[in-house]
Amino acid sequence: MPNRVAVDEVAAHNERMWERLAKAGIPYTRPQGTPPRTTAGKRRFLDRITNGTLEDIELEGRRVLSLAGGGGWDAILFAELGAATTLVDISRRQLATVRRLARSRGTELDYLRTDMRDLSALGTGEFDIVFHQHSLVFVPDAARVIVEVARVLAVDGVYVFSTMHPVTFLFYESWTGSGWRPKKTYFSDRPVPVLQPIWDFGRVRVHAPTYEYAHRTADLVNACAKAGLVVDGLWEWSPHYEGGPAGSDDALEQQLPAFIQIRARKTSSWGFGANGSRPRTDPPAPPPFVRPPGYSRPSPRRIRAR
Repeated sequence: MPNRVAVDEVAAHNERMWERLAKAGIPYTRPQGTPPRTTAGKRRFLDRITNGTLEDIELEGRRVLSLAGGGGWDAILFAELGAATTLVDISRRQLATVRRLARSRGTELDYLRTDMRDLSALGTGEFDIVFHQHSLVFVPDAARVIVEVARVLAVDGVYVFSTMHPVTFLFYESWTGSGWRPKKTYFSDRPVPVLQPIWDFGRVRVHAPTYEYAHRTADLVNACAKAGLVVDGLWEWSPHYEGGPAGSDDALEQQLPAFIQIRARKTSSWGFGANGSRPRTDPPAPPPFVRPPGYSRPSPRRIRAR
């Protein structure tokens, strides 16, 4: 594998932080739980992971890209349900974790270590489904990812992605004693500041100040439209609705959604040549890197749906 795959210093920094987190074995970096053994049980488990956004799609014979999916079960389950599956992640350790698990189950996967903004190693129209959970938050230019996905997605293909809700994300760690105060304006493109960059999982505490960005809903939808994708589903949701103590993440997420999830479809080869066969090319250069004034990370207690 190449020594560096990050397209800019933001990604290089976040790659180092995720290697640190994966070395510590925190839950985000490895599949959680155990899927049932039956085909029907595996499908139910996968539909929970994907929040039902793909439940009407038959997976047998499909080509699936699990984008930035090195921390979960989805790539393995897509493959075991009959899809030719490629797993992409920037983290060596997370790819190695899934590879070991897949081998132990006799599951065949293809693996690619790269930045999610550079899919030039993959062919145009190569995938019927791209599933991409929660990781757009780690790049400053989400539109670049969406353009890359639109290229590798086949006509009639489906792209499902989720990220931190761009409003709620501004309020974590901001409890004043009587309410929440946003840590930056909704219209700023700066990373979301963090007050305590410690990922705390009981006995495991890791200092890993990742850079993270609150991508505005309109920007995500418009990026899909500009890339030739038609949005046919948008969901806002929280993992817990029962609330919690005043000032806690649970209390905040009772009032505001924790995540936003979008499903988009590629209805034509528009923008990629008449036959959808635009040659593989390097993606456009990222914006100039300016070191963010603060650090950011998602709430340490949040568990990805695996």
